[in-house]
Amino acid sequence: MYKQILTNKDGKTVKVLSHHQEIYIISLPNDHKRANDGNFTKEDLIACGFIFPVKKWTPEIGEDYYVPNLSDVSKYDSYQWNNDGIDERHLANNLVCRTKEEAIALIDKMLGVVK
Repeated sequence: MYKQILTNKDGKTVKVLSHHQEIYIISLPNDHKRANDGNFTKEDLIACGFIFPVKKWTPEIGEDYYVPNLSDVSKYDSYQWNNDGIDERHLANNLVCRTKEEAIALIDKMLGVVK
């Protein structure tokens, strides 16, 4: 987390200057050299609108993964990771899920946006 840039929903950014035992010291918004007064927990920062990037999970070669599927009644497809073009496109589009349930939740979220 140290030196990571966090973006607020309003577009402002802060830099994580220090992170120790779940306490974050961040920079001033859009001024990544000066420290903000105060210490924050991750929950504090999320409540203030900051978004923490999530590291993408990448399956191992031969490992099964799931992708949301709008046209199938089950709402997901299963694949085996071969690190080929299809796998890379799924990963680039944030569609790779560890479980069927994650894929179904993702398609439900997608459908909720278009309704």
